[in-house]
Amino acid sequence: MIVKRRGFTLIELLVVIAIIAVLIALLLPAVQQAREAARRTQCKNNLKQLGLALHNYHDTYNLFPPRQGGSGDRDTSNNGTQRGRLSAFVLIAPFYEQNNIYNAIMSKSPQGPPWNSATSAPNPPGYAEYEQVLPMLSCPSNGNAAPPAGAQRGRTNYAFSGGDDLLDSNNNVSRTAFSLAPKPSRGLFGVYQCYGFGKITDGSSNTIAMSEKARPFNREDLGMVSAAIATTPIECQARLVGGTYPVGSTYTGDTSPGFRWADGAAYFAGFNTILPPNSASCFAVTSNGISEANHWGPGYYTASSQHTGGAQVLMGDGAVRFVSQNINSGNLGATPPLATAGGPSPYGVWGALGTRSGGEVTSDF
Repeated sequence: MIVKRRGFTLIELLVVIAIIAVLIALLLPAVQQAREAARRTQCKNNLKQLGLALHNYHDTYNLFPPRQGGSGDRDTSNNGTQRGRLSAFVLIAPFYEQNNIYNAIMSKSPQGPPWNSATSAPNPPGYAEYEQVLPMLSCPSNGNAAPPAGAQRGRTNYAFSGGDDLLDSNNNVSRTAFSLAPKPSRGLFGVYQCYGFGKITDGSSNTIAMSEKARPFNREDLGMVSAAIATTPIECQARLVGGTYPVGSTYTGDTSPGFRWADGAAYFAGFNTILPPNSASCFAVTSNGISEANHWGPGYYTASSQHTGGAQVLMGDGAVRFVSQNINSGNLGATPPLATAGGPSPYGVWGALGTRSGGEVTSDF
């Protein structure tokens, strides 16, 4: 009796392999989308927790914290203080269960943080609390972007809104000297300047408090700042050509945005609602012609994320919303209003969402 052995022919085997390959190709995007959805949800939850911390801070002090505060001023010789550069992340730390870090920072004597000139090397000894990587301050969608050469500063993916005016880090209104004088903003957070719910006449549900801010992997990534000076937002945006910044844009590791959670300088901890999310960021010129193309200077610091199509924002009432990068941003050729100016924003719905008392009627976004 002849026994016939059944098996796959070569053609049948190739067909099966092809079918499996097609199924994998169809499945992988769905898996990636599911993973990104989970990461985006975690980013949203982080913002909600930060919103709760801000509200609890307000319940305690009847004000929101400044974006930038602390002892001392920005004088580089003043290394025995915090040089007026503690971020709001530090000030609200006890309200998101980081009491130990808060106490360690506030109890230092002298109080100089690791950005002091005497301790500017990577990983300076004795400043471990400034270098802690706090999971709640990082969005997993940003991956593990980290400064090169082993430099470490505590990372963050979030920033505080200064509204639709230019942000800088000089704690003096006139910018003629570095002092403890408050610098106001049209948004919720300024330099040595605190606002409460009573100052949000536009309504807390219509005013942005915080946003995502992507950490860069390299000099072309979202979150980078062009070293060139731009006088208007549209000029800044024009510097972002084909998704890359021109030669001269900065990327110096731990001194890049998102790598110093405890540093309240606008470059690190702030954003303004001028250019829409995921647009360019540039240094700028102030209304009196003074400019500083470095970390302390005024600039267009733009919200950004690694999510497709926009970024998530925390509203003043604690709600988290997703803002499209195509949101109406009005007249980008307009000069930013002064921080002390009243009236509506020239930057459309996006600008209106940043002002706390612009008097605008914002549409849905």
